[in-house]
Amino acid sequence: MPTKQRPEDVFIAAFLSAYEDLTWADAEKDWVDRRKDGGVEMLARRSSDGKTLAIEHTLIQPFVSDKEDFAFFGRSFLKIEDDKALIVADKWIQVFVPVGTLHGYPKPASREIIVKAVHEWIRASRLTLPDGDSEHQCAVTGMPGNADFEITLTIKVKPLPKHGALHVRRQQVGNDFADVVRKALTTKLPKLTKQMADKRVLILEREHMNLVPEQMQIRKQAPDFPQLALVDEIWILETIGYEPGGYFLFELNDDNNRHLSTMSFHGDVWTSRSGKDGIPICNYAASD
Repeated sequence: MPTKQRPEDVFIAAFLSAYEDLTWADAEKDWVDRRKDGGVEMLARRSSDGKTLAIEHTLIQPFVSDKEDFAFFGRSFLKIEDDKALIVADKWIQVFVPVGTLHGYPKPASREIIVKAVHEWIRASRLTLPDGDSEHQCAVTGMPGNADFEITLTIKVKPLPKHGALHVRRQQVGNDFADVVRKALTTKLPKLTKQMADKRVLILEREHMNLVPEQMQIRKQAPDFPQLALVDEIWILETIGYEPGGYFLFELNDDNNRHLSTMSFHGDVWTSRSGKDGIPICNYAASD
């Protein structure tokens, strides 16, 4: 089925507005996949010379089934942060729960017992946690039909003078990033490469701190994906902490992860960009 307008359309339109020294800013935009099932996301035609540019975007998850895991996590563990009595003055406590902790427990009552165990462990331990990084065992007891078990919590404690904060987040276990990349390329490359265009660009979005740009050296997948040879540029889109109307950044690196170009935005207006020389050009109007 053809798609409807999506949140990533903002990023694609912004990219086009500043790409190649703003020469595509007035390009005619054809959102192909809105009218054609399996079409590329954007086909732009530059008015100055009629050149065409095909753009395909995909969100790179830090691990397989990230969105499904966060759906469990968000409804359960994040509510621990609502208990402000857990905050310790002058400390920033970060509690990392292993990814997949709630998998295998479909009943809400069972998940609630696990979350309560972590909640109570934080309450009992927060005043004696050492500064820096440490690991601790959190016992989970009283699960109907299940033996007692332990969860390994990774704790990070940092000084936070005159303040206090508690965050509960997920800890990645293992590394199946190669599987994530293969899945993304299998889905997106056919759409992009079958589109006739003078140039093709693949945009990979990164929204997680635990997924570093160095991991996203997609060209290394070329032996398994010969279609990569038909993709002219692969850009990394940084949306860590992004909210609508906020900041995001595009970065282009070579196959050895050397910087080639950057474009930053606030909302849908570019704020700065730089080329191979690394010298940034600022959009002063955007910062007024």
